[in-house]
Amino acid sequence: MVSDAGRQPTIRHDWRIAVALSAVPGLGQLYNGQWRKALFFFLGTLLSIGPAILLITFGEHLGRSLIDNQQLALFLLVALLSVMLFLFLFVVGLFLWASAAADARRTAMALRQGQADDAARTWFFHI
Repeated sequence: MVSDAGRQPTIRHDWRIAVALSAVPGLGQLYNGQWRKALFFFLGTLLSIGPAILLITFGEHLGRSLIDNQQLALFLLVALLSVMLFLFLFVVGLFLWASAAADARRTAMALRQGQADDAARTWFFHI
């Protein structure tokens, strides 16, 4: 008969906790014990949504100076490009944020069922 004294205790991963922790991108992955994935989702979200917000914030000052100097054509060009870049970065950030929650959920479910191969895979949000 084999004793259970030498065995590692199994951690029961709850997908609901993993998803709730994903309100901060990467915390669900940390809960699942995957620090590399956590770093990827946290930095990916931060480096996309952060610059998008900074772009709009600092673009306002540039826009005002262009209008004050009566450079309306340049203002319209800069405004169009900055809005397009903002939307792109913001949507990518939201995609990564949603993907972090989807990944945390599926990984926790795979770990709970003992499927280490599925848990190692990165799950992106499918639209």
